[in-house]
Amino acid sequence: MNDRLSYSSALVESLPAPHLLEIVTRHTGATICVVDNDLNILYANEAYANWFKARPSELLGRTLISLYSEAARVQFQPHINRALAGHEVTYQRQICGSDGQEVWFSISLHPWLDRDGQVGGVVNSALEVHELKVTTEALRAANQKLFSHMENSPLAVVELDAQLGLVHCSSRATEWFGWHHASHQGESVLNLVGEGARVTVLRKGLGQLLSGAERQNRVEASFVRPDGSVQHCMWFNSALINLRGETISIMCQIEDITERVAAAERLLHQAQHDSLTGLLNRGAFIVRAQEAVSSLDEADGATDGVVILFMDLDGFKGVNDCYGHHMGDTVLRLVAQRLAHVVRAGDTLARLGGDEFTILMRGNPSPHDLKLFIERLMQAFATPFALPDTDGVRVTLGVSIGVAAHPPLPAQVDELLTRADHAMYEAKRGGKGSVHYAVPSPV
Repeated sequence: MNDRLSYSSALVESLPAPHLLEIVTRHTGATICVVDNDLNILYANEAYANWFKARPSELLGRTLISLYSEAARVQFQPHINRALAGHEVTYQRQICGSDGQEVWFSISLHPWLDRDGQVGGVVNSALEVHELKVTTEALRAANQKLFSHMENSPLAVVELDAQLGLVHCSSRATEWFGWHHASHQGESVLNLVGEGARVTVLRKGLGQLLSGAERQNRVEASFVRPDGSVQHCMWFNSALINLRGETISIMCQIEDITERVAAAERLLHQAQHDSLTGLLNRGAFIVRAQEAVSSLDEADGATDGVVILFMDLDGFKGVNDCYGHHMGDTVLRLVAQRLAHVVRAGDTLARLGGDEFTILMRGNPSPHDLKLFIERLMQAFATPFALPDTDGVRVTLGVSIGVAAHPPLPAQVDELLTRADHAMYEAKRGGKGSVHYAVPSPV
């Protein structure tokens, strides 16, 4: 290393100063000129002179004012003035070449000092950066276009770093979630979304991208808004991977699917509920009963069991015959309301159709508790039902109940429901307001 330095020093010392200056100024790739305080050109290299289709010697003594147009002077004069005041100045501007083409240059102005230490003028060097400038401008325009798309998108857009820290979020993300990249810069999105089952899938999905197990995924998550309402979102997530296969960035595009979820829930509710009374329908009741049977703990028969009560109204046909089906529908809604006040928490009440209702009781109630519950059901019909818009007309109804329980019957929903139905008809034959058990009464 020392030998190289010694050789370089010896080479510099051996070169005449003019020759060394020529090497430096000709082979730097920059246009160079030196002016005094009056902007008279003291030196110009060949690259600088070529811009004016002249030789360097032809420019000596001329002023910058004479070489440039007034428009050009308006651009560079403030920078020249700063340099003459002793400041180093760097700026970029377009310069029109001899072919009429505008070319971008990076221009550096360095004040030079005379022997008294005063500013004697300026060294002007300009390096063509046209391709870089054009590329940079194209990139800036592309980024601006992308930013505009992000801001105008109906989706919220969130960019995360390799630690899931917030890098950028669109204004829609700010509107929906209250996040802002200025105030939440670098904060983990896991902290921002919070804990709980609503976001568990999102946390797992982002973890899959970080680990490299997936390159992209989509997950559904929901958030509680400040007003207490729930917002459902679909997150479309993609990972940016470097050459080493590491995730360095994650882009999340988030769609608000609250209305879609609400519509699906409405459809599900309609599919599972009786449109007249709002109670569960036959299909939903059977599903609930199957779930109850499937969850039975066979090892503890003393506490696990299910009971199905099948109810049919007594005297309801007379309501339809006397007052019409519209009033009959009203009475069915009133019956549903009274039954709903009787059933216990955890019981399932449903309307199977017509004037038939069922109740699913979980657990294995004692004979005494079951008897008290049935008595409360009967008592719900003790008060006549007032018919609206009929000048005080009231109708009295009763109910016949069939009971099927596991144990002792098999833990099969179809079997229990059928036996309860048959037991209800046996109760009908025994007289209005009767109860019949599918097995001998435990009472």
